[in-house]
Amino acid sequence: EGVRDIERPFDCLMNRRSFLKVTAGAAATAAFLPYARAAAPARNLRKAIMYSTIGVKGSVLEKFRVMKEAGFEGVEPMGAMDRDEVVAALKETGLQAASVCDHIHWVKPLSAPDEATRKLGFDGLVHSLHDAHAYGATSVLLVPGQVKPDASYEQAWDRSVAEIKKAIPLAAELNIEILIENVWNDFLTDAKETARFIDACGSPLVGAHFDIGNTVRY
Repeated sequence: EGVRDIERPFDCLMNRRSFLKVTAGAAATAAFLPYARAAAPARNLRKAIMYSTIGVKGSVLEKFRVMKEAGFEGVEPMGAMDRDEVVAALKETGLQAASVCDHIHWVKPLSAPDEATRKLGFDGLVHSLHDAHAYGATSVLLVPGQVKPDASYEQAWDRSVAEIKKAIPLAAELNIEILIENVWNDFLTDAKETARFIDACGSPLVGAHFDIGNTVRY
């Protein structure tokens, strides 16, 4: 958890068709692994780590230095960090910003029943998009909503789609993708639902940030 692949073309942006193709293909690969492994094209995988999972103490620069020494090539900053500090640390260490993780999507979800909370969640997404642009990242990781007593599956869907659509013009202006992560939120629990949700957002800038580990719950 927290380790990211910063190779953009395959691992970050997945539209509806590629997401279904990849997840369906994984099942077929399991049955014919020796043959699939031999036939698979070589890929240059590069590892990045989610900033909030870095266990060492210290400043942003100190943490980045340790990650660089540990062999990471990238880091996923959280939204709303000190932007100048992050930019300086990236420059000094040579690490790349793999993406930016929205910092507020769990505590102020886009699926919240009250408009004020949804507004805070939307503002957090906007801030994270600007952060990603400043860091040279290509995407923002977003947990779109949570199924809870005050948000049914359908309500979480409608509310979060509406808020994401509001952010798409800015994402297009900045050329930053909004990527939906599958997490333990009882929402978008399989590939087909995730693909359907991406379709509902209506933009090629909305895709999937597929977390292999998180599928274990479902």
